[in-house]
Amino acid sequence: MPVGHAMQGGYTVAPLSPETSDAAFLLVGALAPGLGIARWRRYCDGPDAGAGASEPRLEVRVAINPRGHVQGLCLWSQARHAVHGRILDVPIFIVASAADESGVAAALVEDLCTIAGRLDCAALRIRSEASPRLLAQFQVPKRRDGRSIALILDPHPLLDAPWGPSQDDSLPVKT
Repeated sequence: MPVGHAMQGGYTVAPLSPETSDAAFLLVGALAPGLGIARWRRYCDGPDAGAGASEPRLEVRVAINPRGHVQGLCLWSQARHAVHGRILDVPIFIVASAADESGVAAALVEDLCTIAGRLDCAALRIRSEASPRLLAQFQVPKRRDGRSIALILDPHPLLDAPWGPSQDDSLPVKT
């Protein structure tokens, strides 16, 4: 399995790739209707394509089912929290599976917890309107010093889109 990929309960969780970016747009586009495929592609194409040079670029991870379909995605970056210090902040967390919502969510959360543990983050903050019961059921790993990683569930998704202000650059989406 390539570096950066993790198999979680039948789903492969991996960084966004050119092969998955258009399918991921269908999920993000539902959350940000004014986004447009061209702006999404620009955001995905480069490290300096984010909202502003002073803001950290959000990494995109996708959950892919065994048939190769994107079933979920999240965007994350490291941030500072007033209580916890360094955290892994997940301002966008989307699950798109009617048949296995908890399986997709579990795959994404487990992957994020692994990243948070590796980066020695004290907490994982997920901003999502998803059911807190769905997200709170997961075991979180330990930090390098043996302490648990706190799980912060925030029902308010990111308000300021990381790809900048809305523009009318809509193009047909090839899936």
